[in-house]
Amino acid sequence: TTRERERSPLGLLLAVFFCFFSTMAEFRGVSASSDGRNKADKKLMAKMKFPPNFSEKCDMKKVALEVFRPWVAKKVTGYVGMEDDILINMVMAELENEDQPDPRIVQIHLTGFLERNTGAFMAELWKLLLSAQSNYKVVGGKPVKGMPTELLKEKEEEIKKINEGLQERAKKIAEEQERELRRVE
Repeated sequence: TTRERERSPLGLLLAVFFCFFSTMAEFRGVSASSDGRNKADKKLMAKMKFPPNFSEKCDMKKVALEVFRPWVAKKVTGYVGMEDDILINMVMAELENEDQPDPRIVQIHLTGFLERNTGAFMAELWKLLLSAQSNYKVVGGKPVKGMPTELLKEKEEEIKKINEGLQERAKKIAEEQERELRRVE
């Protein structure tokens, strides 16, 4: 009878397959290119204005990205008001995940987090990335990833100030030692 078939293992298996395959017609996968998020990104890109240098490609294989993490952390902390590791990692992932990321798409992805500061952040970041790419060179047959000139200059200034401070402290110590020797004599 029908009830006996429904209770049998084979009947149960058939019922499960029937339910499964009847609902499969409702769910169809889509390719990444036809995903709605890409369409939304394209619509937003059409509405927004971007700096002219966003049209320049940046090959991330030529950029020393590890140099950017402290800069990104400093900027994000300044904009958000606290150190946000998740946002910092997201920015770095946007740059690391593609060989030639599109700065417009990165800006769209960051807008929800940095809000009105996103444009300024991305303009400065992209300028630094292009600078780093232009400093890429091959030395002795080995590639040397580029670093942005601006960050190198900042680091040089920082080192110069540290050296000046150390020289000043050394001078004070030498003067104190000389005074101490005069007192002893």
